[in-house]
Amino acid sequence: MNGKLLLYLVVLFFFVEGKAQKRVTTFGIQLKPIIPVEFFNAGKQVVNNADFQYVNQPKFGMSFGMVIRKGITENISLETGLNFLKRNFDLTINELNTSSSSSSGTSDFSIVNYEIPLLALVYVELSRSIFMNVSGGVSIDLYPTPLYVEGKYFTNAINRSNWIQPSLLVNVGWEYRTDKSGYIYFGASLHRSFNKAIFTEFVSSSYLKDNGNREIVDEATFDLTGNYFTLDLRYFFHEEKQKKKKKKKKGEKKKKDPNVHFDKNGKRIFINPRKK
Repeated sequence: MNGKLLLYLVVLFFFVEGKAQKRVTTFGIQLKPIIPVEFFNAGKQVVNNADFQYVNQPKFGMSFGMVIRKGITENISLETGLNFLKRNFDLTINELNTSSSSSSGTSDFSIVNYEIPLLALVYVELSRSIFMNVSGGVSIDLYPTPLYVEGKYFTNAINRSNWIQPSLLVNVGWEYRTDKSGYIYFGASLHRSFNKAIFTEFVSSSYLKDNGNREIVDEATFDLTGNYFTLDLRYFFHEEKQKKKKKKKKGEKKKKDPNVHFDKNGKRIFINPRKK
């Protein structure tokens, strides 16, 4: 519901008069701290079984990458790029109904993936140098490999739903534009996966026997969502406005250079006007 509300705001801004940089293509770099927020179904998960408690706690992560922005009209731009993400988690396993912690365990693990955003942006000019923008679109998320972690008293297998998964991406931000030194941008984004779960996490409480085999005592399952909230810091390098190409009218002949002539054999010769 929250993602839909932000998307409605993006659509609304498309009908507000704004100002983009028409015929300007800019390249930028960005850094985005990932903040786990319970409000977007991306918070702590707890599973209580008869003898064990499993706690999966998302932690702060990080995303960085590059951005390419293309001005289409006076108030609309398109944006794409490539981002690297690292989302961090804490897994804690507690044995209940006992004073011993011999079967408890903790595990820190990280999920790494790549994103290709495809966004449409609309600008609102707040002053000569300060602009507000909202954007909306999709993100193509790539998950290279599944993950497996084990300890003395547990195993943790994180299996991806698909190696490529689409998501909704909405953003709001403000940027300060200089005349010659580029743009400085600060904003926030919401990433919400179209799938209910991007990974399924299978956790088992277990121990190694003398023969090297693992004896499973208890199990739990978590659905890891692709929802997260980021704070966005970007810098766009300065680019000059591209010159508009003048279209030739149909049937219009190319003007002849008065200093270029041809001999009787059709060979091109050059006459220096200073020697005339």
